[in-house]
Amino acid sequence: MNLRLFSSGAELDRALANLLLGEFRSAPAGPYAVLLAGGRTPLAAYRLCAEALGAERGAPPAGLHLTFSDERMVSDDAPESNYGATRSLIAAVGLPPERVLRAATALPLPAAAQRWHDDLAAFLARGGNFTLGLLGLGADGHTASLFSRDDLARSRGRWVIPVLRESGPSRVSVTPDLLTRVQRLIFAVAGPDKADVVARLLREPAILPAGLAVAAAPRVEVWFAPA
Repeated sequence: MNLRLFSSGAELDRALANLLLGEFRSAPAGPYAVLLAGGRTPLAAYRLCAEALGAERGAPPAGLHLTFSDERMVSDDAPESNYGATRSLIAAVGLPPERVLRAATALPLPAAAQRWHDDLAAFLARGGNFTLGLLGLGADGHTASLFSRDDLARSRGRWVIPVLRESGPSRVSVTPDLLTRVQRLIFAVAGPDKADVVARLLREPAILPAGLAVAAAPRVEVWFAPA
């Protein structure tokens, strides 16, 4: 797992935006997907990317799809919605709804997880590849909505699982099996409060849900702006 340090959050934002722009401008053979992290850290990068794409006004590559690391079971207009927070980016990319693979949060939790699992399974069955994935990293060591070893154990053989939460909205999350399919995974992390968990992830990944979740992934990086 390689570490890349940034001098500021703004520098990290620009690097993430340029990374996404490169993926959105590429055109590999067949369908491919970029996995977007939720949370606050990547939002500025998504905004910068949307602004650049809006200025270009080009059509997206024919095979491009977007998906998410996880989603909260809230309406699309809720502040907590990862999909809602990326709608301006999706519009700038120009993707039709059928190429945005996401949770149908209007459904009950188990049905929402099953629908998303089925959509990802169908994408893979068509020969789809996940070329890039962005992930967040919680101070408690979770990523996506994989909070515990129990979540990881329930994930085996699944692309998506439901995650029932006692505090806050329940969630749906992609699984380690899905993350293993992503050619390049990047933890995007910012802030001095994350220095400890970043150090633990790099030193002993097997003690954290996040480290276990990506243990079999082919390429994993940590992009960290400590300031």
